[in-house]
Amino acid sequence: MPGCCLVLALVVFGPRVVLFFGWLFADWYTAFESRLVALLGFLLLPWTSLAWMYVFFRHGGEITGGYAVLLGAGVLLDLSAYGGSRKGRERYDDWQRERRA
Repeated sequence: MPGCCLVLALVVFGPRVVLFFGWLFADWYTAFESRLVALLGFLLLPWTSLAWMYVFFRHGGEITGGYAVLLGAGVLLDLSAYGGSRKGRERYDDWQRERRA
């Protein structure tokens, strides 16, 4: 599939690009308690940071109803990225062991 690398790049770097442009053209970091929390969100939990920014600016930071679902989806996307990479690494290690045997 020729487009799979493009899709992967958009999934990995897309939220960070949006956060970067938010930093350039708006004060998105006001949604967080400190700039350190915003930076950590940018580096480690970009989907959760985007979801929290949406909840903060659209609903005043109140997590109710659909906003809770949106925030939960952001957390799941971030955690699945870390869990998926671990699973892929384990599969690669198994493949290497089988190949050597």
